[in-house]
Amino acid sequence: MKILAIIPARCGSKGIPFKNIIDVCGNPLIKYTIDKALKLRSNNLIDNLIVSTDCNDIANISKKLGASVPFLRPKNISGDETSSVDYILHALDYFNKLNIFYDSVIVLQPTSPL
Repeated sequence: MKILAIIPARCGSKGIPFKNIIDVCGNPLIKYTIDKALKLRSNNLIDNLIVSTDCNDIANISKKLGASVPFLRPKNISGDETSSVDYILHALDYFNKLNIFYDSVIVLQPTSPL
């Protein structure tokens, strides 16, 4: 079974702007989730790890932390009303166009790293 892990991390936040990269105990918040996902990948529990974001700052930090950011998410699926299904389908469509197919998707929320 081929599994894609997606960490959704958009720029916009009504409560805490750029909350996904805010410093928490000396690291950007998203680092904790990326670290767990990288461990899953190193243990062959997932096949690919991506961060789905609409933000260059989050993309650059995520790449430095070892995650893949193969695209920037379009603004039309990056708002408050966007459902998880929207960014999941967007990612799957991106990979399908490259003839890369996944059997399952897991979503790892950067705001719930534990």
